[in-house]
Amino acid sequence: MSLPHPQHFYADLTSERLETIAAALLDIRFGAVRELDSPYDDTYTRETTAFGRSRNKLIEMCKSGEHDWLTLASPAMDITFRIGQVPCRFFRDDHEAPEKAGFFKRNHVDDLFEIDDNHPVMWRFIVEKALTDEDEDRVFFSGYNAYQEKVSEWMYASSSPVLHSVDSETPPAREIPPAQVDVREDEAGQHDKAQNE
Repeated sequence: MSLPHPQHFYADLTSERLETIAAALLDIRFGAVRELDSPYDDTYTRETTAFGRSRNKLIEMCKSGEHDWLTLASPAMDITFRIGQVPCRFFRDDHEAPEKAGFFKRNHVDDLFEIDDNHPVMWRFIVEKALTDEDEDRVFFSGYNAYQEKVSEWMYASSSPVLHSVDSETPPAREIPPAQVDVREDEAGQHDKAQNE
């Protein structure tokens, strides 16, 4: 079942704004994991570094003034930032079944919305670690109602989308002619000059 885009609920939550945050979170995570590749690093050192750097990056983004739609609501360890007027937080978790302590806890600046069964009352960026080396990390932006049920979702991955057919017909195979290979004029002159010396 496809859930509505976050912008369906709040105009501030455009794909462009969500991509700005998601790309920053993935860049920070990639850099931390790549740099912490010594025999003395493990999941704990990588994940805590990625969290700390992500938190600091978000604080910097909020304070820089580069994005007039992004503000800092709370710089505490459970950092809360606003996209427009919508408070958001981030976690590294499974987007289908979040388990982190405090995932559904709402702090005083995250508790902005009236309780509503059908509308999100909390928004979370969820950085989901790739399951295999062939996969890539992804970021989900999910909205939950008062009963902790997901009612909105958006997903970002840093790679380009894979093109695929929209019907079941496979196009016929085509013969590809062999590549034509010639010596470039400038290279031919250099080759001849080298042989004469």
